[in-house]
Amino acid sequence: MAVKNDLIQKDKSNAPYVLPEHSVYIVWKPEYDLGIPVIDEQHRGIVTIINSLHYCMHNSHIKNILPPTIDMLRSYADIHFQTEEYFLSTIEYPGDAKHRLLHKEYTFKLAGIERDIIINKDPGQLIGFLKKWWLGHICEEDMQFKNYFT
Repeated sequence: MAVKNDLIQKDKSNAPYVLPEHSVYIVWKPEYDLGIPVIDEQHRGIVTIINSLHYCMHNSHIKNILPPTIDMLRSYADIHFQTEEYFLSTIEYPGDAKHRLLHKEYTFKLAGIERDIIINKDPGQLIGFLKKWWLGHICEEDMQFKNYFT
């Protein structure tokens, strides 16, 4: 599908705008999918939010978008955790209690980072935490229950 010429932003030289290489912080890979459509879509949604935050941090848009982005991360994670926990309880997953605890730890850690950002005005620790936590959680913790759904 071709992009209409009037939708491509051009500079004064009339050259098409090219996004900088750092615009995508986390590249979604097929091996991250669990094969549970709603969970996979939510995981990709979280990654999209993280990538948007990263892009804004590197393009001087962070001041205005940081508070709503943190709200979005918190809200989206709450929805995702409720969805995931429902599925885990439905299949009587033996690691359900441990998995719920990991979700609570994420929520607690995100709140702590948010307080630090307000005090120190430095969102740098947030982006690193998000990437490490979500990729670790998806690729390690969530993969442990993948086979319970097949």
